[in-house]
Amino acid sequence: MQLSLTQPRSWTLLLLLVSNLLLWENVASVPMCAMRNGRCFVSLKDMFDLAGSLSHEISQEVSGMLTEFKRHYAEFHGLNDTALTSCHTSSVSIPENKKQAMNTNYEVLLKSADILLGAWKNPLQHLEKEIATLKDVPAGVISKAKLIKEKNSGLLEGIKSLINVIHIGETENYPTWSGLASLQSDDEEARILAFYNLISCLDHDSKKVDICLNIVKCKVSQPGNC
Repeated sequence: MQLSLTQPRSWTLLLLLVSNLLLWENVASVPMCAMRNGRCFVSLKDMFDLAGSLSHEISQEVSGMLTEFKRHYAEFHGLNDTALTSCHTSSVSIPENKKQAMNTNYEVLLKSADILLGAWKNPLQHLEKEIATLKDVPAGVISKAKLIKEKNSGLLEGIKSLINVIHIGETENYPTWSGLASLQSDDEEARILAFYNLISCLDHDSKKVDICLNIVKCKVSQPGNC
């Protein structure tokens, strides 16, 4: 069956299957190809290509959601002139741009992506649920929130699977988000600002994940030539 990135969880199943195949082979290090019955099932390059492509999709979806949210509410609520509050992931040390990522070990980049993806699992669940109750919220924002949550969850599962295969250690603690009360405020103006802050932070972090995973993708497929 050909897997499509329009199916949020199909690529995750591939990554999990490949991980199982690698474990069945009982390899000491990650091979460039997963073997089954003496034949190449899928290459490590393909696995990272898939993760890199999906992280880019997520980043684009988030940017689109932020743009639509701002366009709908900015005129009446002055969002363009609003200073953002600190993001719950601000303490995470992670490359800010491509140049920094290029000088970072691929194992560190994978762990960084895992930390950010994991840190957004809970906020995205509440974002999808609560934003649907916001007054006059565009249908496109609601649908994007659902899609982003699903894709983020799938990407997190896939990256964890790869991390387990490569044996670089699982993340034990993710940054804690404590912004639910703001999303449920009785003050509609405060709620709009809270959603704007949350989506803006998500946009910032999704771009970082995209950079990390696509640099890993390059390091795997074109070592020394990224």
